[in-house]
Amino acid sequence: MNRVIRFYNYEQCYAHYTKRIMNIRQAKIHGERIVAKPVLLVAIIDGIEANVFQNNRFFINDWLEGHYLMLMSKYARPSQFDDLTGIEKPFWHLETDGFWHLQYPGETPGKSATPSKAWLKENLEFARFDEDLWFLLQNKEWRLRLRDYIIEHKLTDDSWFGKIAAEGLGAIAALLLAA
Repeated sequence: MNRVIRFYNYEQCYAHYTKRIMNIRQAKIHGERIVAKPVLLVAIIDGIEANVFQNNRFFINDWLEGHYLMLMSKYARPSQFDDLTGIEKPFWHLETDGFWHLQYPGETPGKSATPSKAWLKENLEFARFDEDLWFLLQNKEWRLRLRDYIIEHKLTDDSWFGKIAAEGLGAIAALLLAA
């Protein structure tokens, strides 16, 4: 479904949420950022694209977890972890970034430690995005644009590619000087 809402400023909304996404808190291991939160966002956007999620209500289900793990294996550095970060961590911690909200049937529990996936499935009604972000994601063009932005800016490590390029250029320069 490609909803277009008249008088809604997609560009302004996109700019707001790309800024928010650039500022999401990501822990580091061995000096490298953990990519779990951006991977979860891409997995959810893919779920919206595939009509797995038709409402602004997200659950940890088999499809989301499988897709998340597939994306984690694609984007996480093998040198960084022995095991991939479980879906419960970004699902829980993304709420601290202000545009992802967890809904409980009763009183909100304390946030001392990351709960287990089983606990989240049992005690959480659903998670949701801000309404403005949800509206943006209903438009295919903007949804795919945001997905591409997350991959380019949060999952592609430019410094790593720059290091490879610099090493490659250094090797080419050495070959040219030797010739």
